[in-house]
Amino acid sequence: MKTVLITGAAGGVGLALAKSFASQGHALVLTDRNAAALAATAAKVGSKTEQIIADLRDASDLQRLGARIESPEAPIDILVNNAGIIVPGPVGTLDADLMRAHIDVNMTAPMLLSAAAARAMKQRRSGYIFSIMSMAAMGPMKDSAAYSASKFGLRGFMASLSLELHPYGVGVGGVFPSAIDTPMLAAEMASPDGSPLNFVGNAKPMPPHDVAAAVMKAMEKGRLETCLPASDGFFGGVLMLFPSLLRPVLSYLEKGGQKKKQAYLQGLQTK
Repeated sequence: MKTVLITGAAGGVGLALAKSFASQGHALVLTDRNAAALAATAAKVGSKTEQIIADLRDASDLQRLGARIESPEAPIDILVNNAGIIVPGPVGTLDADLMRAHIDVNMTAPMLLSAAAARAMKQRRSGYIFSIMSMAAMGPMKDSAAYSASKFGLRGFMASLSLELHPYGVGVGGVFPSAIDTPMLAAEMASPDGSPLNFVGNAKPMPPHDVAAAVMKAMEKGRLETCLPASDGFFGGVLMLFPSLLRPVLSYLEKGGQKKKQAYLQGLQTK
């Protein structure tokens, strides 16, 4: 049995991850800033969990989480950086604090928590650090520059971390999903600036349990990066080799994605 710490555990993907790890008999340390939602997740998991209420933008809360991760009495074997935010909007329309929030939650917090995990896991010469990223780390999204920047940065950090920790037997990895059927996606798409690229190549957003299953498989195989779907990741990687094509190609894809976005929104209204 291992002990797994999951950030953003109150959300759709967080719940799916908690259920998946619990089904394998692992102990859970769940953290989120929403106490009621976190308690609901713990109840749905159906096994004993440790709950930590923490805001990833709060320095003292991050220190508490870091200390918990490095605790020698109850070591964390697997860290899953799952928490994230996205508020779409053109550059210049988002206020400075909201832009900083994307960096704080999506990149800085995972970096600091991963650093704490790295210190402890290097000494034990075992452990795993995993991050739930986004297809936005593979290619840019218009009207989501702050979000894209945070995910691009986290991708670089995780890749570098994998090189540092490999000699110590510590695994590092991440998944890069496209649209996931969660309240976070619904809130993003409710904005007129929500990117229709979320729907390119996918008739429907994937359920959270598909992401959780991909995490389990990636950890089992020791994969650094897993794109969901793989075709989107391949296309994004190729497109980034030719930056001059970004604007015309993505503009074309947005037109097709716009139809699927509207269909998605209509589906939400009928639920």
